[in-house]
Amino acid sequence: MTTEATPSSQSEREPEGRPAGRPGVIPPPPWAREQGARRAGRADKPALSREAIADAALHIIDVEGFEAVSMRRVAQEFGTGAASLYAYVASKDELLDLVIDRVMGDGLLDESLSEPDADVEQWIEQIKDMMRAWYGVLTSHRDLAKAFVGRIPFGPNGLRNIENMLKLLRAHGLPDYIAAFMGDLASQYLVNSAIEGYMWRERYPDATDDNVAAAMAEVGDYLEDLPKAQFPNITELARLMTGPPASDSPLADRFELGLDILMRGVATFLPLRHDD
Repeated sequence: MTTEATPSSQSEREPEGRPAGRPGVIPPPPWAREQGARRAGRADKPALSREAIADAALHIIDVEGFEAVSMRRVAQEFGTGAASLYAYVASKDELLDLVIDRVMGDGLLDESLSEPDADVEQWIEQIKDMMRAWYGVLTSHRDLAKAFVGRIPFGPNGLRNIENMLKLLRAHGLPDYIAAFMGDLASQYLVNSAIEGYMWRERYPDATDDNVAAAMAEVGDYLEDLPKAQFPNITELARLMTGPPASDSPLADRFELGLDILMRGVATFLPLRHDD
């Protein structure tokens, strides 16, 4: 083990209570407990680690749902009590932060894909691709999206995802306030879309495509029969709102249509190009 030179004076030292930063190391937020502050003597529970605990919590979400996660329930996966987990994870809140960062690592784009394209149309598609990747991760884990509500991903993978998104958004002169807000808006769209999709599946677990089509047709009948003088728009759009759209209709994939609407709105804030 090598030792570093000790500063010769107080002025050369880091301020008391503030750890020295290291190049390339992402510092934890100031409210997070230091990861090194754990009890020693874990030889009796070698399987326990922050990574293993996060994986166990994610497994519980996949099998039993988000509401089933608790420190006690996760501890059962290791055949121990909740007290054993507190040596590694301070609280359920910190546990959820770990789970979120764990899955956000699955949504990270390759470096080459996160480099902004010089062509604006391809650049817009890059941003859509990033959002599709995140949405795929969210929907692959039951109702995990609930964990993201009211929570900012400050873990290393979360910060890298945010950095990649902001790098893309700012590449063609988008105003900074739009870039900053779009990151938040994209998160809301992805999380809420994933939660709503899960809730429909949970509410009607045995529904077939034919069942859904029949139920929506009944809703369409009701809306179409409302008094037209009072509800002219509802009655006219009843079938578009409730009926199965044609395969070539923009409504055929509502998630993709939402992405298109978001990005068309973003594009209006770009500086005018010479070819406009």
